[in-house]
Amino acid sequence: MSEASARMFAFDSFAARHVGRAPAAPGVTVETRHAAAMCDLRGSPRNPDFLSEVSAAFGVALPVDPNTAVGTNDARILWLGPDQWLIVTAQPRNLLHDAGITGGTLTDLSHGRAILRLAGPDARHALAKGCPLDLDLRRFAVDRCAQTAIARINVVLDHVAPG
Repeated sequence: MSEASARMFAFDSFAARHVGRAPAAPGVTVETRHAAAMCDLRGSPRNPDFLSEVSAAFGVALPVDPNTAVGTNDARILWLGPDQWLIVTAQPRNLLHDAGITGGTLTDLSHGRAILRLAGPDARHALAKGCPLDLDLRRFAVDRCAQTAIARINVVLDHVAPG
């Protein structure tokens, strides 16, 4: 159990004792995630050399369909625009700068972003309270991503499969 989940469970247990019922599982858990690096990648999806360099560097092909994401345990790549992607990776930062991508540019964003993982049966509803996007599972399925604002904060949402 993560520290955030443990705190949520502890609060639920405390609250349940005071209203005389058994503690319930939390509807939403929030966990801080730590990536070794986050980079903005820019390049032409019509350049086959660029596409092969990125695939070789990160072990996954760039998503070229709007608002899609792909990934492995080592790297997750999110489509942000026709020539822009966000790469979140567990690889050390120096590997990103030495990735050998000559057909595009990599910009380190690691210190300017934070990652929160929301999980649980009510996570989608909690996000929908402050987000103008339609987060219905038919519209925002697994491996979809979107840029939006929540409480006037710019965010990138990435729907990752549970597990």
